[in-house]
Amino acid sequence: MLALMVAGCQVDQKKEIATYRQEIEKNLPPLAQLPAANEPLSLESALRIANTNNERLNISGEDYLQAIIAKRRAIAGFLPTVSFIPSYFMQDKSGAVAGSGGPTNARTHTFDAPVNGEINLFNGFRDVANLRGAEATIEQQRLNLLDAREALLLDVAQSYFNILRAERSVVVLTNSLKVQDERVRYIVGRQQAGVARQLDVAQTQALQSQTRVTLINAENDVRNNRAALAFLLGFKELPNPLVDTVAMPNEAPPLAAVKQLALEHRQDLLASEHAIEAARQNVQVAFGQYYPSIALDVNAFLKRESSPTDSQWNALLSMNLPIFSAGIIEANVRDAWSRLRQTKYAESLLRRQVLENVETAYNDTIASVHRLTELQVQITAAAEAYRQADQQYNVGLATNLERLTAQDQLLSAQLQYASESYDRKLFFLTLLRQTGTLSDAAAPESRLLSTTQPTTGPAEAITTPAPVAPATYPTTAP
Repeated sequence: MLALMVAGCQVDQKKEIATYRQEIEKNLPPLAQLPAANEPLSLESALRIANTNNERLNISGEDYLQAIIAKRRAIAGFLPTVSFIPSYFMQDKSGAVAGSGGPTNARTHTFDAPVNGEINLFNGFRDVANLRGAEATIEQQRLNLLDAREALLLDVAQSYFNILRAERSVVVLTNSLKVQDERVRYIVGRQQAGVARQLDVAQTQALQSQTRVTLINAENDVRNNRAALAFLLGFKELPNPLVDTVAMPNEAPPLAAVKQLALEHRQDLLASEHAIEAARQNVQVAFGQYYPSIALDVNAFLKRESSPTDSQWNALLSMNLPIFSAGIIEANVRDAWSRLRQTKYAESLLRRQVLENVETAYNDTIASVHRLTELQVQITAAAEAYRQADQQYNVGLATNLERLTAQDQLLSAQLQYASESYDRKLFFLTLLRQTGTLSDAAAPESRLLSTTQPTTGPAEAITTPAPVAPATYPTTAP
């Protein structure tokens, strides 16, 4: 018996963790080999690393595991319990009652070793409702786990594209600053020659300083977003250069089809439907308290010294019928109904919220495509305006302010396009998350996020600058 008890106390921790890890790693298995410090890190690889290392998913996974354990506890309500209950009784030696003439009781101790078995024969259908509610809760927690994964993947994608956006801005600003440095030296030379005014020099230097401040902010954004992405990936630091390999679909599906996709695949919405079923079963549990309960208790004695010593077993069949419970059962039923209604309201609110979020993400994606088209036109026009303003200034037909204004408009258009090119993809990934299909798109067999298509700007190819990080590869979290 001791050996059985010790064996029952052992828990296979690896098997417990594997229960929810196999759900987490569906479509996104761990990388066979992490990229070296000098190798580019694609978004797909970043998503798979975060899916493996981030503790947020393990926390949600434990909720899923606890729901499975709760079901096992509910199953136990249908099964008997067997216990070994030895007892040793001692008492002071007592004599006969005065005047009775009876014998003196010389027995001062007894030892009994019964094996007790208990089983609920009928419990007002509460055991059945508990089991059904536990099954609904398991599916609810499994879907919540998958929804937590979708949220994590979107966070990784946002940090990833924030880095790319900041690095692209650094390149644009660096190139612009080189031109402005030359412009300052040129205008200072003209001022010393008596051709340009001191006002022209001050205006040119002010624009140069403004660009340098913007560059400092962009470089700081690179460092901060790299730190954020390293945190999400479970790394101490992120020295890898990032590469944009996300492909965009040629055509957008109708909004109605996207909303229907969300209703069918959004994990938290599906989880709320199972939460309603679990709450409904809790109503049955509460209402089952009105029914009688029947239990059977059996004792088999391995050794018995108590009276009657010649009886080796006994059994007790009992029934409990509540007649007056001071309103406790009614309060429990009312509370269960209230929680059911509350869960339904939450599901209805979430459904409307999901549809609203899908429409917003869809509109943002479509609008971003149109903005990119207009920004391409704006860059072309701003470049031509700057060229003409520069030429006219050189021949005395335009002021320095007009030339600086044209130059500032060109830089602004370039920065807007650099930002919008990544915003478009981030809006698209947000739309995938709102429909609950981001993990499917990030799967290794999916070609949606991985492509070899170039992702350069409209005027020139912009290379990614060297990463602002030490040249050592991070160690993964345990």
